[in-house]
Amino acid sequence: MWWQSPQDEAAFPPDAVTEFHPVPPPSKAPAAKKSAPGKPLADPGARRRALVGWGSFVAVLLAIGAAGYFGRATVVRLWPPAALFYETVGLPVEPPGTGLQLQNVRSEQKAEDGKTALLVEGQILNVSEAARTVPALRVTALGADRQPLRNWTVEPVPPQILPGEIATFRDVQTDAAGVLEVMITFDGGR
Repeated sequence: MWWQSPQDEAAFPPDAVTEFHPVPPPSKAPAAKKSAPGKPLADPGARRRALVGWGSFVAVLLAIGAAGYFGRATVVRLWPPAALFYETVGLPVEPPGTGLQLQNVRSEQKAEDGKTALLVEGQILNVSEAARTVPALRVTALGADRQPLRNWTVEPVPPQILPGEIATFRDVQTDAAGVLEVMITFDGGR
């Protein structure tokens, strides 16, 4: 507590109210470490945690970059506008079916168990100079005025072919009434 006697008794009349404010005792928290003169205060564990944190951050960025690079075909399949980004940075993505050619494709309607069935079959030729993964095919059944009635995918066999080799596909869809035409495209959904 601090106390000073007044210099002039008139300044503090004897009946004046005096307030006393207690001073709290010092806290029992541990005293902060003091560094030696000229040396900064450092926690060796804090530096290690910071390095681990930054290392983890960089590792995650590298993993995302690698996934974006090596999985760019999947990225473009899931989000087609990404193809423009990849092309801009010099990493074009081949569309599904690049280096492959459809041939001997035929479709036919026939009666099966009192219903009209649609048979779709054909071949896929590898016209490139490298082994190619054969993507699934998307078949779209078209009706009057070429309006899509329904679509489905067909898995060719085998799933990968060497240059000059052929994969085949065959599928039968029941209840194909009203189908006048079919459209077949490479789906790339693998």
